Amino acid sequence: MPDINAEELLEKAWDEFRRDYDERVREYSESLGREDEEKAKKEHWILWNEADLMVQLGRYTYDHLARNSPSAVEMHFEKNLTRANFEGYDFEGSLDELKKRLKRKQGPKVDLIIVQENSLGRFLLCAEAKFFHCSEESISRGKRTAKTAIEKDIETLVAIRDLGIAERVIFILFDDYYWIRNEDIESFVENACKEHKIIPLMHNSKAKVEPWK
Repeated sequence: MPDINAEELLEKAWDEFRRDYDERVREYSESLGREDEEKAKKEHWILWNEADLMVQLGRYTYDHLARNSPSAVEMHFEKNLTRANFEGYDFEGSLDELKKRLKRKQGPKVDLIIVQENSLGRFLLCAEAKFFHCSEESISRGKRTAKTAIEKDIETLVAIRDLGIAERVIFILFDDYYWIRNEDIESFVENACKEHKIIPLMHNSKAKVEPWK
C-alpha cells in the first residue's frame, strides 16, 4: 500500500477549492446586477454551512487523488471518537483519556478523519473546521464567540495529537463574515496554531462583495 502524505494532499485540495470558490462566487455576485452591497454580504453561495465546507473539501481531495495517484485512503466526516466506534484500533486505550482530558461526557466529534485503507493504526490526519458565514455570537445567543469556538477545536486537536490518535492535525478556517466586516480572526488562528504547532488552512473571502470594490 503506497505511503500517503495526507497533509500535502489536503493542502492541495484546499488551494484548488478556495480558488474555485472565489471565482464562482464573484460570477454569481456580478450576474445579479445588484447595487446594494449589504444584500450581497448576506448571500450564501456554494456553502450553506460547515458540513457543506467539508463535503466540498472532500470532493476536491478525492478529485486530486484520482488525477494523481491510486486512492489508498478513506475520508470520514463528523465521527465521535469513542471506544464503541473504534474497538480494536491501536489507540483504543487512549480514547477514555481523550474524553477525560477534554472534560467531555463523550468523545469529541471530529470534522474530518483521513485514514489508510484497511488499517487499525492511528489516523493519518484529523482536522477540525470553522466556517464563519454569520455571527457566532448571535447564533449562540452570546454563549460563544468566534475565538472561544476556535480555542475549543484547537484544544481537541492538541489532545488527539498528544495521545497518538492521529499522526497529523490540521485546523481549517473559512471566513466570509468577519473578514468582510474588517474583523481579523485569521491572526488569532495563526497565533494559536503557531503556539500549539498545528497546521492551519485558512481562507478569508470577500469574493461576494468584490464587484462593489
